[in-house]
Formats: sequence, structure tokens, C-alpha cells
Amino acid sequence: MENLNINNQTHTVNLNAIRIPRMLPVKEVVYFTGLGTTTIYDMLDKKSKRYDPTFPTQVKLSKGRVAWVETEIAEWLNTKLAARFH
Repeated sequence: MENLNINNQTHTVNLNAIRIPRMLPVKEVVYFTGLGTTTIYDMLDKKSKRYDPTFPTQVKLSKGRVAWVETEIAEWLNTKLAARFH
């Protein structure tokens, strides 16, 4: 446990419990999945023939900037890998 002083307030924080998710920009999602940028956005578009409701949705970080949670992309890929044996 560590005491942090934030805005003149002291907070006790267990630094071992803090888990900051790693966020992946679209270029890294392209790299890890082997999919193209257009395909990724089509998979998120309910009107697209390529729509995939299992594909992780992006997180809007700021105006014009989105990213994906790394563990969600990894879970999606692991599901695809497991499905090939069934």
C-alpha cells in the first residue's frame, strides 16, 4: 500500500491491484489479427456483410482517436484458434 497525494487529498492505493489495460491502435490490431483496416471497421459495422458481433469494439480515447483493449483482441484470436479444431 502506498499513500498518494492527489489534489491535496491523501489516497491509499494498492499499486499491485492497479492494472492499466494496454490499448492497441488500429495499426497494431491489423498486425496482430492479419486483417486490413477496412475489414476491421466492416466487422464493427452492423450494416456490413462482414459484420462480426464477436469482434471487440474500439474505445474512443479522444476526438478522432480510438484503440482496442489488447486482452480483448487476444481473447478474440484465441477463440478463433480454438474454433478451428471443432
